[in-house]
Amino acid sequence: MRIPERSGLPVFLATALVALAAVTLVEWQQRRHDRATTVARLGEALEVLCGDAAPLLARSSAEADAIIREWAAAGGFRVTLVAADGRVHADSWTLPALLDRLENHAQRQEIVLAAEGGFGVAHRRSLTSDRFTTYVAKLTRTGDRSSGTLRLAVEDVRRAVPWPAVALSLVAAAAMGALARLVGNRFHAQISRHLGPWTDLPLRADLAAQAEEADRRFRSVKEHLVREVDVTRAAVNEVGEGVALVDTSGVVRFANAAATRLIGDDLRIGRPLVEGVRAPELLAALRDVLERGGVRHTSCVGATGAELVVRVCALDHPILAVAVVWRDISGERQLERARRALVADLAHELRTPLTVLVGVSEELAEEGIAADVLATLERQVRRLRTFAEDLEELAAIESGQLQLHDEDIDASAIARQVAGDLAGEAERAGVAVSVSGGPVTLRTDPSRLSQVLTNLVDNGIRYNRQGGMVEVVVERMDSGARIVVRDSGVGIPNGDVGLVFQRFYRVRRGSQSEGGSGLGLAIVKHLVGALGGTVHLASEEGKGTVVTVELSSRP
Repeated sequence: MRIPERSGLPVFLATALVALAAVTLVEWQQRRHDRATTVARLGEALEVLCGDAAPLLARSSAEADAIIREWAAAGGFRVTLVAADGRVHADSWTLPALLDRLENHAQRQEIVLAAEGGFGVAHRRSLTSDRFTTYVAKLTRTGDRSSGTLRLAVEDVRRAVPWPAVALSLVAAAAMGALARLVGNRFHAQISRHLGPWTDLPLRADLAAQAEEADRRFRSVKEHLVREVDVTRAAVNEVGEGVALVDTSGVVRFANAAATRLIGDDLRIGRPLVEGVRAPELLAALRDVLERGGVRHTSCVGATGAELVVRVCALDHPILAVAVVWRDISGERQLERARRALVADLAHELRTPLTVLVGVSEELAEEGIAADVLATLERQVRRLRTFAEDLEELAAIESGQLQLHDEDIDASAIARQVAGDLAGEAERAGVAVSVSGGPVTLRTDPSRLSQVLTNLVDNGIRYNRQGGMVEVVVERMDSGARIVVRDSGVGIPNGDVGLVFQRFYRVRRGSQSEGGSGLGLAIVKHLVGALGGTVHLASEEGKGTVVTVELSSRP
């Protein structure tokens, strides 16, 4: 594991280097300015003295020496008078007796430049003083002929090192380094907290090491999840039932091959389910589950005309909200037709034995047979008559022979009438029946609506417990009514919920296994369909059942 990188030291060094470079640049600019000022000053002096310098070359070195020393003292610079051949004729820093020891100045840069252009400038270390000196030279003329060169020189001023500026630069660099370290440590801590769940390295470890470890783990988890998703997708694609997963907006996020086969190519991933499905019952169940959660069961017709049973259930997922499962029951259609024929035949054939049994029971009553035997016989005859009537009702509905007589009615009034009719039965069972909701006008068949509600409320009473309740809620819809029958009874096992609307299907309830004929909810479903409505059932075993009927006004 590497030590975390300290960002303060590099920032300190970089800032210090930049600051020192700036100080050096300022110092260099100042020296350059001083040198330019010196050259200008010496040039002005040359203009003044050059005219008096030419006659001195014709005089002796001693006489010239006295005069140039006066010039040097007055101007504060070194004065050198160079003959045309480069020999030093007089120099304010050298005695006349020692001039022969000086080297010939003909090749000095300023002398050469002056000979070429009349004026020359040079800057170099002086051989006499061993200090950097600025030299300015100008030709002296006698008439039209050059007689020599007058040179003025000034040593560079020794400038002290700008220690205050250097110290200030170092302090600023130290401050920047400390600030950079503080910011870097905070940044390191913030990133480390985010990377912490993905690495076992300590928080003070190098960010690069933490990022590498987190990336390795993330890739491993991602690969594992991708493999799981691929396996799940492959398994779901092999399932015969169609499966679609929908998000909170109703958009399909997954659909297996069976779903596309059953519903059609309009069912597409990434598009709203409503664009691929035209079944009102399914869309109503989907809306209900999206709004209220839970599970709904309904049916629809597939793309090829096959009848499909549908289960719509809420999902506990951050993105996916609902799962829709279609099951093709077209293989059962032939059996269904046989059952319908059986129902019609059975309803017809039961009439004769029922008539005979009623006559037998009357004769036995006249002959004074035991009362308990007679009561048992009459009870079973009534039960068989009810069964036959239900069969006839179901056969009429399924065959399309049901006659409807529509009129404008108040759905709340019908519900209260049904509750009143069943009040005695509810009282004997110890179940409270209530109706809530204001008047809701609806055009439909009142007797068939009453039959539907009677069946539902009767089930709520029959499969309830002492002290339980059955509540009927009537609500207004845009163009009709929604009637909800809710009970606190024993409920229906989850595995049976999707089957309760089938004829002859009865939920096994142990001691309550002697329920109805198994035709009540089948009749409800067909009656509601005939009235142009939909019915949905949701139930939880041990908590109760909720049946929702939605009806629109019939034209």
